[in-house]
Amino acid sequence: MTDLKSFGSGRVVDEPLRVGKAEDVAWDETADVVVVGLGGAGASAALQAHESGADVLVLERFEGGGSTAYSGGVYYAGGTKFQRDAGVEDSADNLFNYLSQEIVDCVSPQTLRRFCDESEANINWLVNHGLQFEGSLYSLKATYPPEDKYLYYAGNEKVPAFAAKAKPAARGHRTKGKGWTGYKFYEGLRNAIARTNIRVAEHSRVTRLVVEDGGRVVGCEVLRLKGPAEREAHQALYKKVIPTKIFNQKNAEKAIGEAFSLEERDGKRVLVRAKGGVILATGGFTYNLPMLTQYHPFLGKNFTALMRLGSAGCSGAGIQLGASAGGLLAKMDHKFVGRTVSPPAAQAKGIIVNERGERFAGEDLYTSLLGEKMLQQKDGKAWLILDEELYKTSFKQSLPGNGGTFMNFGLPALLNYFFGGTKKAATPTELAKLCGFPPGVLEKTIADTNAAAEGKIPDPVGKYKDYFHVFGKGPYRAVNFSVANPFSFVIVFTLGGLKVDETRGLVLSEKTGEPIEGLYAAGRAAMGLPSDGYISGLSLADCVFSGRRAGRDAAIKRQEPAQAFTPQVVRS
Repeated sequence: MTDLKSFGSGRVVDEPLRVGKAEDVAWDETADVVVVGLGGAGASAALQAHESGADVLVLERFEGGGSTAYSGGVYYAGGTKFQRDAGVEDSADNLFNYLSQEIVDCVSPQTLRRFCDESEANINWLVNHGLQFEGSLYSLKATYPPEDKYLYYAGNEKVPAFAAKAKPAARGHRTKGKGWTGYKFYEGLRNAIARTNIRVAEHSRVTRLVVEDGGRVVGCEVLRLKGPAEREAHQALYKKVIPTKIFNQKNAEKAIGEAFSLEERDGKRVLVRAKGGVILATGGFTYNLPMLTQYHPFLGKNFTALMRLGSAGCSGAGIQLGASAGGLLAKMDHKFVGRTVSPPAAQAKGIIVNERGERFAGEDLYTSLLGEKMLQQKDGKAWLILDEELYKTSFKQSLPGNGGTFMNFGLPALLNYFFGGTKKAATPTELAKLCGFPPGVLEKTIADTNAAAEGKIPDPVGKYKDYFHVFGKGPYRAVNFSVANPFSFVIVFTLGGLKVDETRGLVLSEKTGEPIEGLYAAGRAAMGLPSDGYISGLSLADCVFSGRRAGRDAAIKRQEPAQAFTPQVVRS
């Protein structure tokens, strides 16, 4: 049985306030639907609840954005107008056939089918709210497309094992803008909210739920900062937790601790009534170090070497709030561990080996599949082997002026080449000695790789033929790809959360398996589509899918009708 004590030093919420009935409480504020957290899931839930006729209040700990604003802004969808504009053939059926291979144990086939059938409608819903996408296709292997491309292969679509069951299609719809465009995705949703009468209370941390006899959640208690000076200082601490800033993990931990202290010292307690329900949309627990260590010991131990993708608000608060009301947790040991191979594109033609000099994964695998396979190696160790041609090509591709990817991909690759422990030798035999590989293993690995590239044998790890390369003259290099190498810049975030009823989005009771009335979860606070097989864009797509589901149901469940308000939306 999960209770708050089980979170130990990672606990960030209090036990629920239990009351006989909602009418017994002197509420400070009231709404039909209360949304906790204003990232992609929270914004989607708020907009949908509002469109369904509810009076909505959003409680945001900082000023909004969450992990969505720090993301790549990629939305995974199939059968869309933007695919058709690019000449990409796809459909809901084809999307389902592909995702059925990626998502096997986190949602039912019926829910996955519904997600696929609603895919085009959901991206059109975003467009109607002002978000911008485009059908400019990038067809090569990349973790993220070049600056002028907005549609790409965001997962394992071209990997032979997947392509055998579903026709490959580019489904990564990158939000239009410069750089990593998660900020544009969030900006579009936040602007849409601003065009409505949805109330947003910033610098308001939910500390506990209010639960009436019978177990229904009827509201929450909030710790709200009192004045502008405190709020300004609070947001300044938030801005110190920048997931893409290298070697910043210890500074981030300090800022997170100071934010909690500021809230406790200067916050005012407020009781908020939720007539239709409370929707938890607070993200995962990537920036709760004790909680991360509890469920992912290796990652917690090596946190200073990692790029934790999220925000200071990813504290696990929503998950803990759900657990405090008896909610069931699921997939808490699941995580995204991503190691980028391409860009630079030439690296995908190299070979990745473990501490024995043996290949263990295709270099064209999606970044998180590769990361998971790296974690399965001893101490998470891995090396990327390049000959002179591949090294020179990848070096040039990492320099500024290569599709606008320098800061996010080129510079990290160069830093690793120079400072990450790259080893160089004239021959594979000499390189193997430097790396400590058993005699003869690396030589055989390279020989087998060359034989596959020449069409003599199948590739040993099932790599796609476009990334074959016959290794030629030296010197050879072994680039340190290990998880614990701080210059490897491995990206990490959590995927587990509260288990929900897949029809309505209500949190399920750990004790009975039945829905807890009045309590919903969406996005990374819940177990959802990305909790099993993560691919780029699936998280934002799930935020919209699960957020709209929860917002729609909570609006239906409100006890009193709200005055209807028609949002002014931008139509493309």
